[in-house]
Amino acid sequence: MADALKIHCVHAALAHAFARMIPLPVFDSCDNCGACCRHMIVPPFVMSGGRNEALEKSVPSELIDEFWPVWQVRLEVPESPCLWYDATTARCRHYEFRPDACRAFEINSGPCRESRAKWQIDAT
Repeated sequence: MADALKIHCVHAALAHAFARMIPLPVFDSCDNCGACCRHMIVPPFVMSGGRNEALEKSVPSELIDEFWPVWQVRLEVPESPCLWYDATTARCRHYEFRPDACRAFEINSGPCRESRAKWQIDAT
């Protein structure tokens, strides 16, 4: 486990350095990208073992029921994509209900560019 964490940290540091060195095109849309969704495992509002009031108020119950039974299993697999990520469209399947963490992930920001570099996404 410790070795996996070290490898993950080194990989993240290299991705950060790589993103700063290689110029990436400026995007005007998230279409056909999904870089930020490819490592979230589950929608990021799921932070604890139990359902919470904020989650229940912001997401329809049928969507919670969709991911709830499998989210803990997915936590065991590092670098898994978010359950709501659709690899075919490279978009969020429930974009209108995305959590604040996703809304705050701004297009062309440093973290966006780092994720794009990591996943080798250089054009829309």
